[in-house]
Amino acid sequence: MTTIEINEKMIYVHGHSGYGSYGNDIVCAAISTLTEATYYYLKATKNKVDSFGKDGEYKIILDNINESGKEIIDTFACMVDDLISQYPKYIERRNLKLWKN
Repeated sequence: MTTIEINEKMIYVHGHSGYGSYGNDIVCAAISTLTEATYYYLKATKNKVDSFGKDGEYKIILDNINESGKEIIDTFACMVDDLISQYPKYIERRNLKLWKN
């Protein structure tokens, strides 16, 4: 199962979904693409972020997030929720911090 955690300091994605075989797992591919796109959008909109990744683990360190960055993170969270609604046995989320009230 893949676990996604969001708080004021980081987005942390870890674990393998187990939906398909390694290299052919559409759930892992969707999560990886969404997470990396979020990182690059945050950088492109002048947010201070960094990333670290290794097999089965990816962190986006959130250092200084502007308003557009907060919207990007909220969009990431909504898309995670959408993936969870489609694949609830393969993805979970914890400590999901949303920027908007």
